[in-house]
Amino acid sequence: MAGERPPIDDPFGPVGPAGVERTFVKPNPGGRQAAPGAGFAPEGHTIVGGGGGADAPVDHGLSPLLAAANRLLLLVPSLRQMRSAPDPAALRASLAQGVRDFVTTAQSHGVAPERVMAARYILCTMLDEAAADTPWGGGGTWGRHSLLAEFHNEASGGEKVFQLMARLADKPGANRDLLELIYAAIALGFEGRYRVVQGGKAQLEAVRAKLAQILAQARGPYPAPLARHWAAQPLPERKALSWLPLALTALIAVLVLGGAYAAFSTTLATRSDPVYGQIQALRLAPPVAAVAQPSPQPRLAVFLEPDIRAGIVAVRDEIDRSVVTVRGDGLFAPASATLVPEREALMRRIGEAMARVGGNVIVTGYTDNTPIRTLRFPSNWHLSDSRAQAVRGLLMAAGVPRESVRAEGRAEGDPVAPNDTPANRALNRRVEITLHAATATAPAARAGAAASAPR
Repeated sequence: MAGERPPIDDPFGPVGPAGVERTFVKPNPGGRQAAPGAGFAPEGHTIVGGGGGADAPVDHGLSPLLAAANRLLLLVPSLRQMRSAPDPAALRASLAQGVRDFVTTAQSHGVAPERVMAARYILCTMLDEAAADTPWGGGGTWGRHSLLAEFHNEASGGEKVFQLMARLADKPGANRDLLELIYAAIALGFEGRYRVVQGGKAQLEAVRAKLAQILAQARGPYPAPLARHWAAQPLPERKALSWLPLALTALIAVLVLGGAYAAFSTTLATRSDPVYGQIQALRLAPPVAAVAQPSPQPRLAVFLEPDIRAGIVAVRDEIDRSVVTVRGDGLFAPASATLVPEREALMRRIGEAMARVGGNVIVTGYTDNTPIRTLRFPSNWHLSDSRAQAVRGLLMAAGVPRESVRAEGRAEGDPVAPNDTPANRALNRRVEITLHAATATAPAARAGAAASAPR
């Protein structure tokens, strides 16, 4: 009885020897590959393959059930590698159509309805997990409209798939096709309930190995070879070094072009730095008369008060904007635009605070006046711009709308201290995040505009 079964952590009991067969995929003489179907993947996605239909050809090297599911199985690696999905709803609809096509194909080739429904449950759970592991499907986005919810009205199937596997393993000969499907899902990265248990990967590997052993016993030995005395025909010997002169010529050309590019890039950066410094030195004339402004109300300082007290950031709230300054030495590795992991939480807090207030955000990167000359960063401007872009990406991840935030590099422009000591140069290496609040009013600006209006 199912109620008397041992815990699902070990559905089969003790695991067999370590040398069990690690896959049940059959040989494919001649290199024939299943052609991708007409496809139920939506236009604009990188997924290939299709669901087929009742008239879709079945690969007779597999069981009818596994052959009908093969097109959906082929989608799993592409689905896991998708970094973005412009239209997740359309992608989900296309996968749902693929599941329906699987049901139609399997039933048309004589698979019993109850076995088709069990296979559909396994496929929906596997596809949902693959989608939920992606940046665009994580955080519950896919789970609220999952395939399992559509076809079986359940939120999660990671536990039940392995419970089903344990019951099927009682009669492996009769249930070989469903066990093969579960094995294929595990081989393609399906983890189910083992994703969240301690030591889950090791337990899942033990389950996979035992399942491979069960399938090998249920399948029996392979048929004898058709030709016992067959031997491969020897290939004609090739001249191993005939390609060497061409390869050396190509290598030399690449080295020469690469060196020329590096030299030109460094020369250009060296000559452009003085011009950029002159541009940065230009300043508009100060206004003739300053208009008295009311005291600014705290805007971001309230949200970032713990970080301000810790000296990690400085916040300056003005009438129409707030400026958050983060020193670059603690934010990035030297000569790098990669944020140190310890500061990712800080960027998330700043982004969440700015998302609450709302408005347009400008991320400005600064360096000191020490030149940098690398292929990645030919000048200080390239380094400062790349750092600003990195911070922009983290702010967007924290909830600041893409269209509301932009980044720019200023190199060594606008120094806050003379670049004459190491301490002062460290102050100039910084990132400033300026929020122009959407709800802020500028009484002084309006008063100045009214005073300058023609009477």
